[in-house]
Amino acid sequence: MKSWVLTIVIAAALTGAAAWFLTRKPAEPPPPPAVTEAAPPKPADATLPPPAETDARLRKELTALSPRSELGRWLAGESDLLTRWLVVADNLAEDVTPRKQLAFLAPAKPFMVKNGRIDPRSYARYDGVAEVIASVDAKGFAALVRDLKPLLETAYHQLGYPDRHVDDLARGALQRLIDAPAVDGEVKVAPKGGVWRFADDKLEAKGAVEKHLLRMGPRNTRLNQAKARDLAAALDLRIAAH
Repeated sequence: MKSWVLTIVIAAALTGAAAWFLTRKPAEPPPPPAVTEAAPPKPADATLPPPAETDARLRKELTALSPRSELGRWLAGESDLLTRWLVVADNLAEDVTPRKQLAFLAPAKPFMVKNGRIDPRSYARYDGVAEVIASVDAKGFAALVRDLKPLLETAYHQLGYPDRHVDDLARGALQRLIDAPAVDGEVKVAPKGGVWRFADDKLEAKGAVEKHLLRMGPRNTRLNQAKARDLAAALDLRIAAH
């Protein structure tokens, strides 16, 4: 190829390359990596006072919430009341009867059956307990809970629930009580080993808490449920209505 032709070809190639370089759209820079905000540190739990200190306070303040003298007598014989309170709530929320924690409420008279049905006298064994529960001032109780909330949260976490909140625990426990069936009329039972079972399979399939309330009778169950609704309202907890 003649030199002048080669010169023109090289010049054209360089001109085209220059034109492409000058007119092409510059490449978009890659987006900066997303910045993930660190979660705020979890507030430290409050320091729990010695059980004897909280017991004295709870006996005084809880007893003042009811005109019934039985409440003060029940609390007088128990210890570590803050932890016991939370264990009872946890049992209710998890559908475990809190029989062990509330042994002092066990009726003195035995469970009675008449002609294959729960004898109404069995329900009467729980009348006093239900009436004391019904007598508790819900607003005063809610104020005490709010005042004790840092301690309640700490004690709840120490039960093995470090990431849970005591409000959710209260909501679950109260909802369990409210959802329990209250059966009017005769309730048939059948022997099962050394105990009695509900003859109605739907009732027998209920959880431990529900079946315990069934043995308390419809009147006492409804007293408990009414107080559970009052407490939920006083604590500003959203509870499903039934």
